[in-house]
This record gives sequence, structure tokens and C-alpha cells, in this order.
Amino acid sequence: MKTALIIPTLNEIDGMRSVVSKIKKEWVDEIIIVDGGSTDGTIEEAKKQDLKVVMQKTKGKHGAAIYDGFEYTDAEMLIMFGADGNNEPEEIPRMISKMNEGYDQVIVTRFGKTSINRDAGIIDGFGNKMFTFFANVLYGGHLTDTLSSSRAITRKAWNELKSDGFDTRLVLQMCIRGLIKKQKIIDIDGNEPERIGGERKMHRFSTGIEMISCLFRELRWKE
Repeated sequence: MKTALIIPTLNEIDGMRSVVSKIKKEWVDEIIIVDGGSTDGTIEEAKKQDLKVVMQKTKGKHGAAIYDGFEYTDAEMLIMFGADGNNEPEEIPRMISKMNEGYDQVIVTRFGKTSINRDAGIIDGFGNKMFTFFANVLYGGHLTDTLSSSRAITRKAWNELKSDGFDTRLVLQMCIRGLIKKQKIIDIDGNEPERIGGERKMHRFSTGIEMISCLFRELRWKE
């Protein structure tokens, strides 16, 4: 099964350089950098490493970057991965192995029994657990981290979702619509190291509003 690794970037040269150097070529068939308009040399560094670079259609929006990356490739297995060092490259073969067991989505949870989270503070952790709790209650799931940006999905499952979450709510929407469609979704424990360089793009207040809106708006999609 052809596998593509999608890495959104926006001024993440230090993190991207560190992350990509640890990804073994035999793990995936292609690595696609989807850039939102970097000015720090991220694009040039990606090209120097012979990576495919796609310019993001909607600047600075994480969901749009993932969407553009998924649409660019014809791979049957799609993997989302961060360039900021918050995701461990060793998670990639673990996700692929689990996907090969027949799952539609595999999510690397930062809140599993063996997970170590060094980046999310008390407020971020509480918010994540709250949104995950309501997603499970409203849509019948048993997930532990609906906001994780490290995950894999099959092309077939992705097409079923008909996603329009072009902002930070994409990851939550993927979980909710996957649950509605009765997709086989599983969490695997992972860690979240401290980010490497760059600046955090998430704004707590606006992201919280987007997530709350998504939780209840998707009830209409369910109908």
C-alpha cells in the first residue's frame, strides 16, 4: 500500500530539519511538505533534502495544509505528522503496522497510560480531555486524544469524511465523522516532546471556540 507522510510547515526550519533527519526512507513512499508561506528558509531546506514541497492554498491554516497534502498525493495510506518536534518519528512505523491490521484511522494519543507529554500545559491538557470527552459522549467513541496531529488514515476512510475542516478543527472532525461512519479507529500511546524552534501557532481562545462549534455542528452532519 503506497504511503505518504504529510508534514505541514510554517517557519519550522529547525524542527523540520531535526524531524526529517530521523525518518527512515523505507518507512514511507513519499514525504510531502505543505508550506503555508515560510520566510525562514524552511522551503529551501526542504528542497535541499529532495522533499516534495506543496504550497498551501490557505496560508497558516493547519487543516487546509493537511487537505492540500492529501489531495496532492494518490497514496492509499495517509499519515499526518508535525514539523515542530512534538511528534516522535518512531511513531510512524508503529502507525503503519497498526493500519496494516485493518484499521481505518490510527491516532497517536498523548494521554494514554504510558504516554509522556512534555509540551501541553494544564490548560491545553484540560481542554483536550474535555473536547475528547464530549466527542465520545455525543458520538459513541472511546478515544483519548481527538486533537492529536499525529495520525494515519486510509484514502477510502478519508474520502468518506468529506471534510471541510480547513482550520484547526480538522483533527476533531476526522474523529467525529469517523465515529459516525463506524470506521475502525484506535489509539496507540505516544509521547509529546517539547517543540523545536518556531512559534506555537495555536491560539487557545479561538481554537476553543472552533472546537466547541465543531462538536455541535457535526450533529447536523450526523443527521
